[in-house]
Amino acid sequence: MQELKNYEQILDLVKNESSVFNLSQSLKQYHPYDIAKAFLDFSKTERDKIYQALSHEDLADIFEYLDEVDAANFLKELDIEHGTSVLSEMEVDDAVDIINELEEDASSYLENLELEDQKEISYLSAYEEDTAGSIMTTNYLEVDADWDVKEAMKYLIAEANEAEIVDPLFVSRNNQMVGVLDLKKLIIARTPKKISEIMEENFSFVNTNDSIIDASMKISNYDIYALPVLENQKLVGIITMDDALDVIKDEVDDDLEKMASIGEIKEGRTTLFKTLAARIPWLILLLILGLLTANVIGAYEDVIKQVTTLALFQTLILDMAGNVGTQSLAVTIRGLSRKNLDSKSKTRKHLLKELRISIINSFLLGILAFIVSYIFLLVNGDETINIVMICLIIGLAIFISLILSGLFGTLVPIIFDKLKIDPAVASGPFITTLNDLISVTVYFSLAIILLGLYK
Repeated sequence: MQELKNYEQILDLVKNESSVFNLSQSLKQYHPYDIAKAFLDFSKTERDKIYQALSHEDLADIFEYLDEVDAANFLKELDIEHGTSVLSEMEVDDAVDIINELEEDASSYLENLELEDQKEISYLSAYEEDTAGSIMTTNYLEVDADWDVKEAMKYLIAEANEAEIVDPLFVSRNNQMVGVLDLKKLIIARTPKKISEIMEENFSFVNTNDSIIDASMKISNYDIYALPVLENQKLVGIITMDDALDVIKDEVDDDLEKMASIGEIKEGRTTLFKTLAARIPWLILLLILGLLTANVIGAYEDVIKQVTTLALFQTLILDMAGNVGTQSLAVTIRGLSRKNLDSKSKTRKHLLKELRISIINSFLLGILAFIVSYIFLLVNGDETINIVMICLIIGLAIFISLILSGLFGTLVPIIFDKLKIDPAVASGPFITTLNDLISVTVYFSLAIILLGLYK
């Protein structure tokens, strides 16, 4: 609620405040995140007012909260000198993300940066996208294992202002990382005492070519604020918790988009053509599956004509099967994304667990469906039909369909993962439509067999 209030206040302030000085003083009362949230809704003229009102450092803080594509577009609204000054105030890993989106304009900004910044940005840009090296920062404090604690404190005091984080400190010896040091331990230690005596030798780390998902999950699972990134045992950077949260958020957004069968869409800046291109392929596939389902229903037209009551419960069976399939799908994709199914034994255990759950749920819901449908037909049904047999068909159809739906909801993403296809592509609409096809076939096949309509 407060976030929305801040958003509205910032919009109103920028639109109505004519004094650059007053605007500058007023905007400084808000967190850069709140200003960044409103940035997309400003006109070019209004953004120009902000560029004039805020310092390079303030703009850098705001740009760090923007999506890198948006930040790159806004940076182009500034002249090269102004834009370069903003980049130089940003954390290096954030600056790299923005520069990578500048494409052909990137060299113009790089040339105007200080030589040290150029080297650092070029170094980080060399790592492949989606690797730990591509999101790490080199702005950390590293101490030697053989230093005395007094020497380490002097170094900390001298360099703390320039570092992104000061706790923990990272410990190396002969260009090899050997431990981490909690700031509290350093503060309470008394000379003479070496860093190696108070450091923690057991520490988590990733290598530069490890995936950003693995790095982010390690930070999340072990509650690490800053994760060391190594290359041949040498410390070359760190990944902070806020960067890991950004990665996890992007991954969740990506999976939600895929599970909705809309592809990877950046809402608000994607052209109509690109949006259609991302959605049409899935819609065509779902259309084909839907037509197959309609064709199956059409094949059982004579069955429906003979026992019209069957049509009343068709939606119930399809919806129940779709719900169970989607539940199994969501649990399985979550397990795959968290690396909880990274071995045959874990996968087998998960599959058997989901199968047991599906069987128990199917049995209970099948019985419940039999009872409820019996009461419904007893009150509202046609006396000429065999109510018990109809209810038995409904109960059995739910029992079988729910088992198959749970099985498909579990198996499909696992198979996709083994084939190196993103399991999130096994989306909700896809599984639901596939289960519709299966459930319709099961339902009317049972009707033919149990009612003897095949004669």
